[in-house]
Amino acid sequence: MKENFYALLICILKPDYTIDMSLQVMIDGLFKKENTTIRKPDIEDMIRLKREMTYKEIGEIYGLSKQAVYRRIKRFKEAIAV
Repeated sequence: MKENFYALLICILKPDYTIDMSLQVMIDGLFKKENTTIRKPDIEDMIRLKREMTYKEIGEIYGLSKQAVYRRIKRFKEAIAV
């Protein structure tokens, strides 16, 4: 029963969420922080994947946002250029 009230609260605070979305948020957790240890071989793989995939798709594989993938690839390329 408590879960229903929490789902309702999420829907009130985030009007763009549906009941199903808010229940899924409760199951998954509001903020996912899966993989924050990305090493050099991972970034090299990201660069290879970028030829065929979007930043968002790559981010889903590594547990990162599309912006985080973009920044890591950009920083890696800048470090190599120096």
